[in-house]
Amino acid sequence: MSKEEMYEIEREALNDPFLQDAIDGYRLQRGVDSHQLSILQQRLAKKIASKADDKKRRFYSWHRLTIGMAAAVLFLVASSLILFKYMVNHTHEKNTEVILMDENMKVQSTIMDNVNAVPKEGWEKFNEELNSELRDVKASGRLTITFEVIDGIAENLQISPAKDQELVEVLSNFMDQKVRWKGEKGGIILDIQK
Repeated sequence: MSKEEMYEIEREALNDPFLQDAIDGYRLQRGVDSHQLSILQQRLAKKIASKADDKKRRFYSWHRLTIGMAAAVLFLVASSLILFKYMVNHTHEKNTEVILMDENMKVQSTIMDNVNAVPKEGWEKFNEELNSELRDVKASGRLTITFEVIDGIAENLQISPAKDQELVEVLSNFMDQKVRWKGEKGGIILDIQK
């Protein structure tokens, strides 16, 4: 430093106590050892270089691998759900139930006298559906069914003789749930063959 610069710094140090402390500390130091300083700089440079190398080596750290694995699992689950949904929908569309009917019907129905109830879909459809319902029942014989029609539904259903409970249940469910009627009072005689 030139003398003028030193003079200028000392004059500013009179007004600034922090600058004065810094100058006093520098004088007490008696110079800086450049050899010590260069060793510290070299160590710092090595540390910075090794951190950069570690960062390059750990590009695929366990955090990234965990996130990648979680994304892969979610992708597989979503793909599987979509695939299963697609497969299930197509299998339901292809299933069709076919019921083969015998030419000779197992059940013959005869309308009783003094009744006016008629199935809404007609007697032919009634006989076909009744034969379909009773095709697995192992009973035979003659039955009489009487009922009243209220709002198109067979009410106060009486089946006689009620020997076979399975047959009575099948006929009751059929008359209550599957057939709609026109009229007020109904009576049918069923001849069931084996």
